[in-house]
Amino acid sequence: MATYKEIHGTNIQVVSSDPANPVLGQIWYNTTSQTLKGQEFAAAAWATGSNLSTARQGLAGAGTQTAGLAFGGRTAPGGASGNVATEEYNGTAWTGGGNLPLALRRIAGCGTQTAGLAFGGLAPLESPTTTNTSNEYNGTAWTAGGTLNTARFGMAGAGTQTAGLAFGGLTPPVTTATEEYNGSAWTAGGNLGTGRETLAGCGTQTAGLAFGGEDPSPSNATEEYDGSSWTAGGTLNTARHALAGAGIQTAALAFGGNDDPSETAVTEQYDGTSWTNTTSMSTARDLLAGGGTQTSALGFGGNELSESAATEEFTGAGPTTVTISST
Repeated sequence: MATYKEIHGTNIQVVSSDPANPVLGQIWYNTTSQTLKGQEFAAAAWATGSNLSTARQGLAGAGTQTAGLAFGGRTAPGGASGNVATEEYNGTAWTGGGNLPLALRRIAGCGTQTAGLAFGGLAPLESPTTTNTSNEYNGTAWTAGGTLNTARFGMAGAGTQTAGLAFGGLTPPVTTATEEYNGSAWTAGGNLGTGRETLAGCGTQTAGLAFGGEDPSPSNATEEYDGSSWTAGGTLNTARHALAGAGIQTAALAFGGNDDPSETAVTEQYDGTSWTNTTSMSTARDLLAGGGTQTSALGFGGNELSESAATEEFTGAGPTTVTISST
């Protein structure tokens, strides 16, 4: 009869801490946690995270799964309460950050938790005015940045606080305008091939990605930016608007949105050429925000018949350590 070592090429080791680089099929006993563990290949999955303190839709996001940033958004029909609210996520819970200087919804953002950028949007809620304002976040407070050349809302963003990218949206009407931020001022970039609103974006200023949106029906269009111009990429499998995105141009994630007539939980991943479906979100919603990477993304807020506080964490398919048994 073959032994475990003959089958898998490794012994069942007794260790005080988990191996740094375990191989698939490897099993070991951890004396510190008193558990038998192993390395297996896990499917992609969304897991429930802690709720936002303020339920809202039309908000913006930035950062990563363990250092996320949520700001702005509409908290309730006909009310402006909470539209200035900023929250920070540590991978476990949301806590309050510094308020935006102006109540905004349908805004865009990019950057990190300690160096975020918010731009455009509608304010105030009771008599909406399209804005061209930008604000920079330092992890504690927001300060005014350079103004957009084209005031708009429902646009998408990508990049960092000192190398940001804004594209699409409504002025109104729908615009193809792209602008690049250098940390103090916005300058015109190459126009989108297809003008649309409530689209999603990710990536960097020199390798950006735009996908989804509407004008006037849901779009499946994807475009890639090289720092000067946009070119067509692979189309989404599900045409939709008011979705969120995460990742980079060659490893992106699209999730949620509205495919008309309803909110959707569909999640797709992009490899730089084409989109493929992966595990859907637990809660279908649109006008949500996101952050992180293709394999470690964060989705939060949005609309599911009413303003949502739900947070979900995405883990891509791949090797993972699991506990087999404990003593």
